[in-house]
Amino acid sequence: MPQPGVNTPYDGLSTKSKTRLLDEAVHRVDEVAQLVGGEWLDAGIPPSVFDPADAEQRAAWDWGPCDNKATTGQYSVDVWKNAAPSSEFDPDVLSAKVRAYWEGQGHRVRQIGPTGHDATGFRSIIVDLPHSAGIHFSASTKILGISASGECVTWE
Repeated sequence: MPQPGVNTPYDGLSTKSKTRLLDEAVHRVDEVAQLVGGEWLDAGIPPSVFDPADAEQRAAWDWGPCDNKATTGQYSVDVWKNAAPSSEFDPDVLSAKVRAYWEGQGHRVRQIGPTGHDATGFRSIIVDLPHSAGIHFSASTKILGISASGECVTWE
Protein backbone atom coordinates (compact mmCIF):
# COMPACT_ATOMS: atom_id res chain seq x y z
CA MET A 1 0.00 0.00 0.00
CA PRO A 2 1.43 3.43 -0.91
CA GLN A 3 2.42 5.70 1.94
CA PRO A 4 0.49 8.99 2.27
CA GLY A 5 2.03 11.85 0.37
CA VAL A 6 4.49 9.80 -1.64
CA ASN A 7 4.26 10.71 -5.30
CA THR A 8 2.15 7.87 -6.54
CA PRO A 9 2.11 6.88 -10.18
CA TYR A 10 -1.03 5.20 -11.43
CA ASP A 11 -1.54 2.55 -8.76
CA GLY A 12 -4.79 0.93 -9.74
CA LEU A 13 -8.35 1.90 -9.08
CA SER A 14 -10.05 2.62 -5.81
CA THR A 15 -12.83 0.35 -4.60
CA LYS A 16 -14.59 3.08 -2.60
CA SER A 17 -18.12 4.21 -3.41
CA LYS A 18 -18.69 7.42 -5.37
CA THR A 19 -20.42 8.91 -2.31
CA ARG A 20 -17.40 8.24 -0.12
CA LEU A 21 -15.04 9.63 -2.77
CA LEU A 22 -17.06 12.85 -2.99
CA ASP A 23 -17.11 13.09 0.82
CA GLU A 24 -13.32 12.72 0.92
CA ALA A 25 -12.68 15.32 -1.82
CA VAL A 26 -15.04 17.86 -0.22
CA HIS A 27 -13.48 17.18 3.20
CA ARG A 28 -9.95 17.79 1.85
CA VAL A 29 -11.02 21.13 0.39
CA ASP A 30 -12.89 22.10 3.55
CA GLU A 31 -9.88 21.30 5.75
CA VAL A 32 -7.71 23.78 3.86
CA ALA A 33 -10.51 26.37 3.62
CA GLN A 34 -10.94 26.22 7.40
CA LEU A 35 -7.17 26.39 7.95
CA VAL A 36 -6.77 29.51 5.79
CA GLY A 37 -10.10 31.01 6.88
CA GLY A 38 -12.49 33.39 5.22
CA GLU A 39 -15.24 32.92 2.70
CA TRP A 40 -14.57 30.64 -0.26
CA LEU A 41 -16.58 30.43 -3.48
CA ASP A 42 -17.37 27.42 -5.64
CA ALA A 43 -16.95 27.29 -9.41
CA GLY A 44 -20.67 27.64 -10.15
CA ILE A 45 -22.20 30.34 -12.33
CA PRO A 46 -22.82 32.50 -10.45
CA PRO A 47 -20.47 31.31 -7.70
CA SER A 48 -21.93 30.32 -4.34
CA VAL A 49 -20.30 30.43 -0.94
CA PHE A 50 -18.64 27.06 -0.41
CA ASP A 51 -20.66 24.95 2.02
CA PRO A 52 -19.56 21.32 2.31
CA ALA A 53 -22.96 20.32 3.76
CA ASP A 54 -25.09 21.91 1.01
CA ALA A 55 -26.76 19.04 -0.91
CA GLU A 56 -27.34 21.11 -4.06
CA GLN A 57 -23.72 22.20 -4.16
CA ARG A 58 -22.51 18.64 -3.56
CA ALA A 59 -24.63 17.41 -6.47
CA ALA A 60 -22.96 19.93 -8.78
CA TRP A 61 -19.34 18.92 -8.15
CA ASP A 62 -17.64 17.73 -11.28
CA TRP A 63 -17.40 14.04 -12.12
CA GLY A 64 -15.05 13.46 -15.03
CA PRO A 65 -12.54 11.09 -16.55
CA CYS A 66 -9.25 10.24 -14.87
CA ASP A 67 -6.07 10.84 -16.82
CA ASN A 68 -5.06 7.20 -16.77
CA LYS A 69 -7.91 5.37 -18.59
CA ALA A 70 -11.00 6.40 -20.52
CA THR A 71 -13.09 3.95 -18.48
CA THR A 72 -12.31 5.59 -15.15
CA GLY A 73 -13.70 8.65 -13.36
CA GLN A 74 -13.07 10.88 -10.38
CA TYR A 75 -14.54 13.91 -8.61
CA SER A 76 -13.00 17.35 -8.85
CA VAL A 77 -13.85 19.96 -6.19
CA ASP A 78 -12.57 23.52 -6.70
CA VAL A 79 -13.00 26.68 -4.63
CA TRP A 80 -11.39 30.12 -4.74
CA LYS A 81 -11.38 33.55 -3.18
CA ASN A 82 -10.21 36.96 -4.28
CA ALA A 83 -8.38 39.49 -2.16
CA ALA A 84 -10.43 42.54 -1.20
CA PRO A 85 -9.87 45.43 -3.66
CA SER A 86 -7.58 47.37 -1.33
CA SER A 87 -5.67 44.40 0.11
CA GLU A 88 -3.44 41.53 -0.89
CA PHE A 89 -2.82 38.01 0.31
CA ASP A 90 0.64 36.98 1.46
CA PRO A 91 1.30 33.89 -0.66
CA ASP A 92 4.50 33.06 1.28
CA VAL A 93 2.74 32.96 4.65
CA LEU A 94 -0.35 31.13 3.39
CA SER A 95 1.60 28.53 1.41
CA ALA A 96 3.88 27.90 4.40
CA LYS A 97 0.84 27.42 6.65
CA VAL A 98 -0.80 24.91 4.29
CA ARG A 99 2.53 23.14 3.64
CA ALA A 100 3.18 22.75 7.39
CA TYR A 101 -0.35 21.37 7.88
CA TRP A 102 0.04 18.79 5.10
CA GLU A 103 3.55 17.81 6.17
CA GLY A 104 2.23 17.44 9.73
CA GLN A 105 -0.15 14.81 8.33
CA GLY A 106 2.80 12.95 6.80
CA HIS A 107 2.34 14.10 3.21
CA ARG A 108 5.13 14.94 0.81
CA VAL A 109 4.48 18.36 -0.74
CA ARG A 110 5.61 19.51 -4.18
CA GLN A 111 5.79 23.22 -5.05
CA ILE A 112 5.65 25.06 -8.36
CA GLY A 113 6.72 28.72 -8.44
CA PRO A 114 6.98 31.51 -7.77
CA THR A 115 8.99 32.56 -10.78
CA GLY A 116 11.31 35.51 -10.40
CA HIS A 117 9.38 37.72 -12.82
CA ASP A 118 5.91 37.13 -11.33
CA ALA A 119 4.94 40.22 -9.31
CA THR A 120 1.96 38.39 -7.75
CA GLY A 121 4.13 35.66 -6.18
CA PHE A 122 1.95 32.91 -7.67
CA ARG A 123 2.77 29.42 -6.48
CA SER A 124 1.10 26.05 -6.19
CA ILE A 125 1.67 23.34 -3.65
CA ILE A 126 0.48 19.83 -4.38
CA VAL A 127 0.08 16.53 -2.56
CA ASP A 128 -0.24 13.38 -4.65
CA LEU A 129 -2.45 10.74 -3.07
CA PRO A 130 -3.14 7.07 -3.91
CA HIS A 131 -5.33 6.07 -6.85
CA SER A 132 -4.55 9.30 -8.78
CA ALA A 133 -6.14 11.53 -6.14
CA GLY A 134 -4.56 14.78 -4.99
CA ILE A 135 -4.98 18.11 -3.27
CA HIS A 136 -3.74 21.43 -4.60
CA PHE A 137 -3.42 24.89 -3.03
CA SER A 138 -2.52 27.93 -5.10
CA ALA A 139 -1.77 31.39 -3.81
CA SER A 140 -0.91 34.78 -5.20
CA THR A 141 -1.33 38.28 -3.87
CA LYS A 142 -4.76 38.54 -5.54
CA ILE A 143 -6.37 35.09 -5.53
CA LEU A 144 -6.29 31.80 -3.62
CA GLY A 145 -7.51 28.44 -4.84
CA ILE A 146 -8.04 24.97 -3.43
CA SER A 147 -8.80 21.90 -5.52
CA ALA A 148 -9.06 18.24 -4.72
CA SER A 149 -9.36 15.35 -7.12
CA GLY A 150 -10.83 12.17 -5.74
CA GLU A 151 -9.56 8.66 -6.23
CA CYS A 152 -10.16 7.07 -9.63
CA VAL A 153 -12.83 4.39 -9.91
CA THR A 154 -14.46 2.51 -12.76
CA TRP A 155 -16.80 4.83 -14.68
CA GLU A 156 -20.46 3.99 -14.03
